[in-house]
Amino acid sequence: MDTGELKVRLGQILAEEECDSAIDWQSIERQSNALLGELQMPIPLIVEEYLRGAGRRQQDMVFGHAQRGQLLLYLRSKSEPLL
Repeated sequence: MDTGELKVRLGQILAEEECDSAIDWQSIERQSNALLGELQMPIPLIVEEYLRGAGRRQQDMVFGHAQRGQLLLYLRSKSEPLL
């Protein structure tokens, strides 16, 4: 999986999490775990933390907001961040 595809998949998960209706946390965890299982390349720390952090984001709105903001910065970046 290349960086472009990774960003698309992360964007899909993020969009589901930021929808206006009730958040389906089980779906987000399922998608996150599936993506983690498919990754064979080194990934930035924020990506790994985001994919593993659905439960904490569900429980802690402040943490969730901050983590989604950091992921959004990664998704908008044009260059590869340092791991």
